[in-house]
Amino acid sequence: MPEPYRHVVGAIVAAVADADGPWRLVDSLHGWAERTPWCDWLELAGSLARDAGDAWSDVDAGVGVVLDGVAYTARRDDVLAAVRGFAAVADELIQPLGTDERPADHLVLQYEDGRQLSVVVMAAEDRSGLPPGARALFDRSGRLSRESAPPVVRATDEQRREWAFLAWWSLADVAKHAGRGRLWRALESLHEARTHAWRLYVAAAGVDYPLFGVVSAENAGLPGPAGMASTVPASVAAPSIRAAGSALAGVLEPLTSGFGVDGVRAHARSRL
Repeated sequence: MPEPYRHVVGAIVAAVADADGPWRLVDSLHGWAERTPWCDWLELAGSLARDAGDAWSDVDAGVGVVLDGVAYTARRDDVLAAVRGFAAVADELIQPLGTDERPADHLVLQYEDGRQLSVVVMAAEDRSGLPPGARALFDRSGRLSRESAPPVVRATDEQRREWAFLAWWSLADVAKHAGRGRLWRALESLHEARTHAWRLYVAAAGVDYPLFGVVSAENAGLPGPAGMASTVPASVAAPSIRAAGSALAGVLEPLTSGFGVDGVRAHARSRL
């Protein structure tokens, strides 16, 4: 193994062997928040917040910053500088999430020791309460003392109809691309249809965050809809892909009933 890769692999193996590694990042975040006057709150999400984390877990967190006339980007950069100091950084990414009126950014850091940090930075007042599944670690002004359910926690009937429509539309594309011999496009369409099926399944079960589909299902301990295992093709070959698509159609039938998508459903069925 080339030396640079040996170093990276060795660091990751060492981090995985350290079950407390993610929690040490949480402790570093917590300590920084308490020492920083303009940090108003710190919340923890993901598997660690549910006490379901392990050595492989990344740290999902949110930070609310007080601006007091300071530019949001300056506060964000200060947060980034702080989390860079928790360990040697291998790489990082800033993903804009907010708007001009309500800026927010997702800071993603890969540390050299294998640990990963995912922290959303926003103005403190833009968080109206603690969302489901999150844990308040630090709350200077009490903003996280009440519960708050953002729209993503539940799916509207309109969203569920959209997922139902797109699931059948993608299944029709499975047949189209498989018939043309464009097998990777067929597989991608199959995956898209399955993603919508998971979302519909989670929404029907009343589980939080149906948009995240299989992630939310597994976090809630749901076994998955009957027949879902058959929606994975045995090979990258047209017959296998079409068979998987037909199996997924069977999974979708009860999940899409009553959403007024009979037209696109019939078209997908005819193609399959």
